[in-house]
Amino acid sequence: MARYKDGHKQEARDAIIKNAAERFRRDGIAGTGVRALMADAGLTHGAFYAHFSSRAELVASAIEYGAESTREQFETVLATVPGDQKLQTFISSYLRRQHGQQMGLGCTAAALAPDIARENSDTRARFTAQTERLVHLISDLLPEGGTQVERATRAKTVFALMMGVLQLMRIETSPDAIERLMHEGRTAALSLANQPW
Repeated sequence: MARYKDGHKQEARDAIIKNAAERFRRDGIAGTGVRALMADAGLTHGAFYAHFSSRAELVASAIEYGAESTREQFETVLATVPGDQKLQTFISSYLRRQHGQQMGLGCTAAALAPDIARENSDTRARFTAQTERLVHLISDLLPEGGTQVERATRAKTVFALMMGVLQLMRIETSPDAIERLMHEGRTAALSLANQPW
């Protein structure tokens, strides 16, 4: 009988979570079955419970992974940008045509917010913790001033505005309308972010 190399189980679990994060964003949580997720990872349906105690555990882990990877993508983009251009770069990177088209690899909140709101408290808490890290990133990009609470509130509002615009871009079928939404959304988000304290 062949033995798996050390770390095989963790690698398989990580592959399932990564594939699930993409599938959930692309197809929705309810629209994605365990059998398909296991097949994506090259595993049988029966092997699922060797990695997760329940579907809810997988959902929470995948949502957490997706949110973390979104934040890391933006941190990578911002790493080489001069300080005075970081806010505008972040907004432009979030509200871009490719982000709208690549739902499976894009912002987890924009793709799954209504689904996540229907999940259990553990899943919502794990997602909220990751989203707060993205909000903190936005807060750090805001102009100087304001209290910690004011900065956090504004950062959440900027994020909500961008998330809503991205969702509308994904619904829209007219390329011209998508372009207008993208440009107006960028302008509105930057204007809100730069409001006097």
